[in-house]
Amino acid sequence: MSLLIGGTLAYLFLPAPWWIVVVILLAGFELLEVWFWLWLRRRRPRAGHEAMVGLHGTLAEGGRVRIRGTTYPARALDGGPGDAVVVEAIDGMTLVVRRGEKRYEG
Repeated sequence: MSLLIGGTLAYLFLPAPWWIVVVILLAGFELLEVWFWLWLRRRRPRAGHEAMVGLHGTLAEGGRVRIRGTTYPARALDGGPGDAVVVEAIDGMTLVVRRGEKRYEG
């Protein structure tokens, strides 16, 4: 949008060599902005239930899993209490976990 508005204003109000320079700078800014938004779309979510999938934790007693210092209800596909687990999916309010490697999720 800045290229369209700024380029039009530069063309109307600046002499020949300067409006070309302004349009080139604005085009570079637009390319940088497009790159930035594409980069943001590839990032993993940091909140909500989508962020829980893939986290590592420890299976606790009573069908719960401890992740980042908090326990959540869980359904374990395999493993027993004390085993390291990875969140596979979320079914309503229950985490579906499977046995995985021990990692720190800080």
